[in-house]
Amino acid sequence: MTVVARTPGYRSAIDRRSYSIASDLQKGTGSLADALGHVPAVQVDIDGNVSLRGDSNVTILVDGKPSALFSGPARAQALQSMSADQFDRVEVMANPPAGVTAEGSGGVINLISKATRKNAATPTASGTVKASVGTGDRFDVGASGAYSAQGLSLNGGVDFRRSAFSNSTDSHYGLPGATTSLLVPAEGSQTRGERDDILTLHGSLGYDLGPHDHLDVSVDTVTGRAYRDQDNSYQTIAQTGALALDYDAPGFYHGYFTSTSESLGLTHALPGDGQSVSVKLSLSQSHLAFESGATYAYTVPVGSNLYQNLLYTDAFPELDLKVDYTRALPGKAKLTLGYEGTFDWQSEDFQGAEGVSAALAAADPIFAHGFTFFQEVHAVYATYEQAFGKLTVQPGLRLESTTVDTDLVSAAEKGRQDYFEVDPGLHLDYRLDDAAEIKASYGRRTQRPEDSQLDPFRIEINPTFYVAGNADLRPAITQSYELGYEYRQKTTDYQATLFYRDKTNLLIQDTEDIGGDVLLKNWQNLGHEYDVGVELVANRDLLRTLSINASTDLMRAEADAQNLGFTGNRSAFVASGRVTLNWQVSPEDFVQLGGQASGRQLTAQGYGGGSLSSNLGWRHRFDSRLATVLTANNPFGLSRRTTVIDTPTLVDIERRKSNAVAVFFGLVYALGAPPKRPDTFDFGSQGQGGP
Repeated sequence: MTVVARTPGYRSAIDRRSYSIASDLQKGTGSLADALGHVPAVQVDIDGNVSLRGDSNVTILVDGKPSALFSGPARAQALQSMSADQFDRVEVMANPPAGVTAEGSGGVINLISKATRKNAATPTASGTVKASVGTGDRFDVGASGAYSAQGLSLNGGVDFRRSAFSNSTDSHYGLPGATTSLLVPAEGSQTRGERDDILTLHGSLGYDLGPHDHLDVSVDTVTGRAYRDQDNSYQTIAQTGALALDYDAPGFYHGYFTSTSESLGLTHALPGDGQSVSVKLSLSQSHLAFESGATYAYTVPVGSNLYQNLLYTDAFPELDLKVDYTRALPGKAKLTLGYEGTFDWQSEDFQGAEGVSAALAAADPIFAHGFTFFQEVHAVYATYEQAFGKLTVQPGLRLESTTVDTDLVSAAEKGRQDYFEVDPGLHLDYRLDDAAEIKASYGRRTQRPEDSQLDPFRIEINPTFYVAGNADLRPAITQSYELGYEYRQKTTDYQATLFYRDKTNLLIQDTEDIGGDVLLKNWQNLGHEYDVGVELVANRDLLRTLSINASTDLMRAEADAQNLGFTGNRSAFVASGRVTLNWQVSPEDFVQLGGQASGRQLTAQGYGGGSLSSNLGWRHRFDSRLATVLTANNPFGLSRRTTVIDTPTLVDIERRKSNAVAVFFGLVYALGAPPKRPDTFDFGSQGQGGP
């Protein structure tokens, strides 16, 4: 007898939500950023920046482990370029439990890789081969396979993806005048075309060493190259009405990044029921390097051209050791005790040259600087979970000790920070009946500054734009409260969640005019921000062959930036949403149409973000093995974003638009038997069974 049922796309536990991306047609031909943009509560803008309910300080894990690729400066580029096909589900934790890192004021997104989780009594093998071509010199080819036998499971794959981007930016400024309080107008524009080549290799092994011991090994490598041609122009109007500065700057950007992650895990079942200890060691290493150059051809003032060439390298290995002890207690209770140590070594090197042309450019010491960063975090944590009838309670506590050492090598400036954080948490789940439940949670989280945010060196990106860090930055603290209602029955689920976030020392970029038509972006600690909102999610069948997945976030944010010199509070109403229609036209044909609108994010000086995007797809199955997929990303040209700075001393309105319509046509061929997965929750030992 064969039983066929639809795999639940949504799973829920007391401390997290898990969403399947298996049915997302963009997953096979689109990028990881495209797939994440279809997950409730997650917003992805046109630059690949990820946020949860409007907060961009989000930690991204892979199978519960930190990844240097998704925490460094190449994160957005990697998300836009990597294929999503190697991942099966996405976990969203706005208030993660104590056993999950407290890093990230917005919460945690955990990417669950494809893997054979269950050993088969008889050997089984399966695989997939895919190839797709797209408009604008885009293509994606890959293969994956899985093998499972008694005591052994193997999974691996390879993917090569070429992505292409094209966008334009128009900026309008109001800059302080030299002798008057009136703002002097200026404007700039940029057009950019980019091509990225990404090679991804991944593999995992699971093996039963004996009746009580299980070994897990995984290796992942991502290598990417970026090629960019861009043209910039800038004009400033003098107080007399004449042009004070006018230049055009055609340029290039060549970038390279590579990331390798290795992990080793051992689980040992101790004597007695439900008692085990697990040890996981993971090492993630990333390296980023880029070279950019531009020739600034000045019309005003009249003079020689200026050529600038910039070289940048950044290396950031990360080591993570995690030890968990889990024990089942009487009354269906469970205790988890653990230790996690995370060690980050990061180093930046910046060099530059100037001259009237590329041939005559010489190294300029004004660009040269090096910066090193070492951070170690030691955490001990405990969670206790127990059901009292219909009520399940999970309190938790995480204690973290952090040490940060920095060194601005070029200026021999060393810094050190030591701090200790106590992060309590509480999750409650009350089951009203078999279909409905009420959830409530509280969590305290820490957002630590990254190396580039602590680097005080003033880096000249171009003659009118500098960036710098701040060695005095302190970690941001978020206290988050949630109250939610969930209803799940068969293929229908509804969610309504009220949330409130209290943020102090928020990490923000402050833009100021430092004279000479030059803007400086510098990192600061914002005094306070309060967010209150509601998240609504609905997934259900409208007809027998038509279903809808929709979600929206409605939020009011209020920021107090008096410590930055502003009077009064800034506030904004933020709205974001997404909707996807799934239509099974026939047994062989499946159509998907989606749209996303990311609301703008409140900043101390104005607001940022606010973007629109859309996608559609069609899949036709010729038989049980062969299928063709046609997808279009941004088919209506809606992808755009606006960022506004509006202060008494500076106005900056920046409008960005993605001009590219990405259309992909692909073939997917299945080999062997499809891999089987157990109907259990994905992440860690704290998961619950799926619905």
